[in-house]
Amino acid sequence: MNEQEFDHLLALVIEDASDAKTEPLLVAIAKSESRKIKLKKQFDVHGSLGIALENEVAKAAFTVNTIKKIEAEDSRHFGNRVTNVIKKRVWYKRVAKLVALFVAGIFLVRLISPTPAPKQVVASVIRSEGVQWAGKGDLGNKKLNIGDSLEIEAGLMEIGLEGKGRLILEGPAHIDFLSPFMIKLHRGKAVMRVTKEGHGYTVKTVRGKVVDVGTEFAVSVLDDDTVETHVIEGSVEAFSKDGESVKLEVNDALRFANAQSVSIASDVGKFYTRLPPTRQQSNFLHWSFNENEGSVALANGELAKNTKEVSTLNFHGLDEGASAKWIRGIDKSGIYFDGKGSYAESEYKGIQGGGARTVCCWVKVPKNFSINQGFGIISWGDAKSTGQTWQVSINPIAKDGKIGRLRLGIRGSQIVGSSDLRDGQWHHIAVVFYGSLKSNVGTHILLYVDGKKESVSRAALKEVNTKSKSNGHGIWLGRNIMHHNVDLEIRRKFFRGAIDELYVFDKALSQQELSMIIKRDKK
Repeated sequence: MNEQEFDHLLALVIEDASDAKTEPLLVAIAKSESRKIKLKKQFDVHGSLGIALENEVAKAAFTVNTIKKIEAEDSRHFGNRVTNVIKKRVWYKRVAKLVALFVAGIFLVRLISPTPAPKQVVASVIRSEGVQWAGKGDLGNKKLNIGDSLEIEAGLMEIGLEGKGRLILEGPAHIDFLSPFMIKLHRGKAVMRVTKEGHGYTVKTVRGKVVDVGTEFAVSVLDDDTVETHVIEGSVEAFSKDGESVKLEVNDALRFANAQSVSIASDVGKFYTRLPPTRQQSNFLHWSFNENEGSVALANGELAKNTKEVSTLNFHGLDEGASAKWIRGIDKSGIYFDGKGSYAESEYKGIQGGGARTVCCWVKVPKNFSINQGFGIISWGDAKSTGQTWQVSINPIAKDGKIGRLRLGIRGSQIVGSSDLRDGQWHHIAVVFYGSLKSNVGTHILLYVDGKKESVSRAALKEVNTKSKSNGHGIWLGRNIMHHNVDLEIRRKFFRGAIDELYVFDKALSQQELSMIIKRDKK
């Protein structure tokens, strides 16, 4: 048997280890160390025995018991017994044959060695943002080995795959690292960008698996075990549990639910494709609202000093509303808008274009919140064009996401959080935009409530390109920037609720930086 014929036979055995194929393979490797090494490498790439057994063999107890039995009995007889036991437990047919290959001597030296096999590093945690760990806490070691698991309740993690690519994981999520080329996603969202060296990387799920064919794709597993695959760039091959496969190209998406798979509209806005940049210099504008009297609020910070526009907020009342009024704030005083016509305005135009930014403040939303009074906590930009506004609100539109949640809209696109703010209590809210060329709502914006990253209940993609040159005004507080453009918004002109300690930064703040602001505001 020449090497080309051996390679073909090896591929057939890995795909289907039947007796007819296994026996010739055993003969072919019996006196060839190089072929044994080649076989071992192939099994490693395909997840080794532990992966084929759905991680059963990889468990320490199973391995220890196997070694003891091999040492106690003749390996050939034991091989037959192991095969029978596996068949009785209704494991995969080819797995039984692979076990027979193991105990026949292919990996016998490795199994019965008194020295435990060294751990193999398959991934490394590069950084995290807003992570809340499940169970007892933090990841002790940033290096991840075969058999390691990660489980988080919230936040984002960027994980390097030892030259094979990188993974963005969004919580709540739980993944296992099964081999150098395979993870299992139990729940959560994962975005894979695979290098040339990592082509063939596989994401297993309860519904099947997704195999990389080229570059970038996203997989999500919901609590009800519904699995979705979205191709961002390149292509993948998706396999159901029964072995049926379909190739997905860029902008294709597939949903596995119950026993069925259906094509769906691709929605990359469901996934974060990268984390915010780090080590940025920043400037800010801050309205503390500590005056507690009069009809203006003064600003401080570098942006207030360096802008040509006057950053002072002036209080106004339109229609049936009164001017914004002073109330007890998170520390000293804050301001209250009645939802009928009170608002505040500054000449400052806000951060423009696709520039990075963070807007954060304390907000108090009444328990009897009205969907007609949710828009316009803070806003700026040109309402005439798609993507050119920037408005932070309390979501009042059910089709866009859950009512009463934190919302960022840019006209034609929005992202909506998951925490209900309608309780009459002070909550700290923050909207963080990474900023870069072609930055989008959904993939480049993080929402925080009380210092914790929000799970997003709904996001839609549009490029952020804020422009304020032709709108005739600067930043508004308490007034819907869209109220004169859309018929639906005519009765949604003004926000009802209170705000305090409002910041506008020209960079994307980290969770740690937001936590520092919260602590400082409470002093």
